[in-house]
Amino acid sequence: MTKSSMTKPVFATHFKWQENRSVLVCLLIFIYVIKSTIDISPWKQKPIISQDVVSYYAYLPAVFIYHDLEFHYASRPGFKGTVWCLPTPTGKGILKMTMGTAVLYAPFFGVAHLYEKLSGGPADGYSISYHIALIWAGVCYFIVGILLLRKILVRYFSDWVVSALLISISLGTNLYNYASWDGAMSHVYSFFMFALAVWAFLRWLESSSFWNTIVLGFALGMVVLIRPTNAALILFLSLYFWNRDLPMRAKWEQFVALKWKLLLLAFVSVLVCVPQLLYWKVFTGQYFFFSYQGERFFFDRPQIMSGLFSYHKGWFVYTPLMVLAGLGIFQMKGKLKEWRWPTVITMPLIIYVIFSWWCWWYGGGFSARALVEYYVIMAFPLGAFYTFIIDQNLIIRIATTASVIFLIWLNIFQSEQYRSTLLHYDAMSKAAYWGIWGTQRFPKDYDKLIVPLNAEKAKKGESAFPN
Repeated sequence: MTKSSMTKPVFATHFKWQENRSVLVCLLIFIYVIKSTIDISPWKQKPIISQDVVSYYAYLPAVFIYHDLEFHYASRPGFKGTVWCLPTPTGKGILKMTMGTAVLYAPFFGVAHLYEKLSGGPADGYSISYHIALIWAGVCYFIVGILLLRKILVRYFSDWVVSALLISISLGTNLYNYASWDGAMSHVYSFFMFALAVWAFLRWLESSSFWNTIVLGFALGMVVLIRPTNAALILFLSLYFWNRDLPMRAKWEQFVALKWKLLLLAFVSVLVCVPQLLYWKVFTGQYFFFSYQGERFFFDRPQIMSGLFSYHKGWFVYTPLMVLAGLGIFQMKGKLKEWRWPTVITMPLIIYVIFSWWCWWYGGGFSARALVEYYVIMAFPLGAFYTFIIDQNLIIRIATTASVIFLIWLNIFQSEQYRSTLLHYDAMSKAAYWGIWGTQRFPKDYDKLIVPLNAEKAKKGESAFPN
């Protein structure tokens, strides 16, 4: 062994921190989110299995504890949980939400159930252990989702830009809220599956092995099973396949060569959804059933401007960092150019669909919660924007960096306001927004500043805002 090799740290030959700052950034983000979750302790401040989570979750106790998917146990004396069922043509009740989120809850549900069994606690599916488990499920899927997102981004950006992107998306958007305070809602689970699907897709293009095909098929099936409108991701990836910087003949030959793998991919994706289809068939008589009875999309009256810019729940108002991502679309060059048209086509389409839903503000929540998973897609243009800024003069770089830091601080600060209900979950207005700006105290006559929307009018396709 030479003298020089003896003096060189062995660890440095395997890992260079100066070339992998984004790994350290991930670690710091995870520490911050874990600490925040512990400090907040949502399970001590509110019921976790409530609102939409009631219907995401109920599959698990019904199958593994009560063995009763008709939910008769919910009417037994002494039952302490909540189950909401909708009537069907067969007269049987079903859950409103699809079961994808429950599938991802399952390992954490299992740990909580085992703990209650071993400790002699109430293993009923609804005691505090199950609530805590769902919060930590959200944190764990956030962590894995961010790690997968990093693996995607390092293909296209410098380590500096990847680090900035991970901090921005983790702490500068409402993903932060849905990874901690509202960690049992479906959005962080969709975010994880989006990241897994894009990562698996890129690996699949490089090597369409059996296992890569299985993983990609599972991820795409789960994306749809969690939230059916997320099928837009399939469009996004399909557009990328055909928009790659390759001769059309080469792309077509690759497509033809993949024919059996494409069939396997489709088979696995559908197979993931089969339990849902069988559930609907047994309890409704139909393989495909629209469980949101009395609710609908109004495609002729989309509320896009309200969904993006209103003080009530506007995406660009409460997650202004996405404005920079929008600007970055114009800077998607080189390898990123392959992602430009998939983004330009998919994002306006999903924004149109999401804000065509009668309840375009999506009930209680922080910012446009239905768009959280799409930060995996928006990371590409946001990275293009940051890359563009790096090449500008010092003044522009400093001004942009200061602006991004401010927007990250603002998101964290407003997340705290949201948790205290200072930033109202369902009735913000311009007056309320500026009335609470920069403070954690309720202003005088706060109840006169908030403006609840009229859900009944919205269900008819009318304006939900007061006249």
